[in-house]
Amino acid sequence: MTAPTVSLIIPAYNESGIILQNVDELAAWMGEHEAEFSFEIIVVDDGSTDGMGELLDEACAQREWLRVAHHAVNMGRGRGVRTGFATSRGDYLICLDADLSYTPDHIPRLLQPLLDGKADITLASVYHRDGQVINVPRQRVFLSRAGNKILSLGFGGKFSTVTCIVRGYTRQVAEDLELVSDGKELHLEVIQKAQLLGYRIEEVPAVLHWRDRKRGQARNRKLLPEIAILKMRKTVLSHLVFNYITNPGILLLIPILFLLAVIFAGGSTLVVAFAQNLNLVDQSVWQTLRLTLLNGQLTLVVVAFAFIFLMIFVGFYFLSFQSKRYFDEVYTIVMRMNARIKKIESQAKSED
Repeated sequence: MTAPTVSLIIPAYNESGIILQNVDELAAWMGEHEAEFSFEIIVVDDGSTDGMGELLDEACAQREWLRVAHHAVNMGRGRGVRTGFATSRGDYLICLDADLSYTPDHIPRLLQPLLDGKADITLASVYHRDGQVINVPRQRVFLSRAGNKILSLGFGGKFSTVTCIVRGYTRQVAEDLELVSDGKELHLEVIQKAQLLGYRIEEVPAVLHWRDRKRGQARNRKLLPEIAILKMRKTVLSHLVFNYITNPGILLLIPILFLLAVIFAGGSTLVVAFAQNLNLVDQSVWQTLRLTLLNGQLTLVVVAFAFIFLMIFVGFYFLSFQSKRYFDEVYTIVMRMNARIKKIESQAKSED
């Protein structure tokens, strides 16, 4: 039986200090398992400015298993993964990070469900009940874990980790998914579109271990939470926007529930004041109501504005779901048409 061909895809940016050491470590590990896998390692140089691209080009002459793809400028992790997909030739694709925070022994864990036909995509999951995080600042872990919980709701809460680059793919999935994201939101796009097309996704317990460059040490612990948030702000924003697209109800329900609470609290205050005035003042019901509203003008204004904003958010809520449904239907139809076109082209080539 022929060993399956595995393409190891590593998007990298300015990693000249560690890239050769890490690809050699990967190759050594794969060499020890050559009876199980034949392999290639593809490093996508994402517009590096530290000479990493030239270093890799030189290394290819002595490493037949190494291939390099170059971006003229830095285009983002998502584009790096997409370039790796397009460049690869393997039956199975494994995406890894450049610093090998996920050790090479994750490769067979990600591959096995694909080889067994149990999954089309495998996700390395440190927040799986059997996963683990080592040498990563607690504040960063907290932000990441909380973010993954929120983002997972956009996919029905089925997954523990949805933002990790370390994943396995069958060749069919890599060719079928029409991906457009250039940034880290690509990880969410993959899950969204794979679910729409009915591909099977399985989580694999993983261990994230920051190894080098003192990444796990905080030189200023007081500033660490602020720094972590600032460093992750673009990622957090892009992920929240994508989460709104995949499941708008999750984000919109928060202001809707808040506004309902404001309306209930303000309305209850006015009702209680009206009841008290009705008992204490010898006036008609309409006069008492007028007195209550005059005395509670601020509360009335707050309730009125809360009601107006509530109607706006409710409108957005239904429009967003309609837009999502339209996108899902269009994407599914287009992908089915694309599959038929590929089938017709394949038949035409075989006839020629």
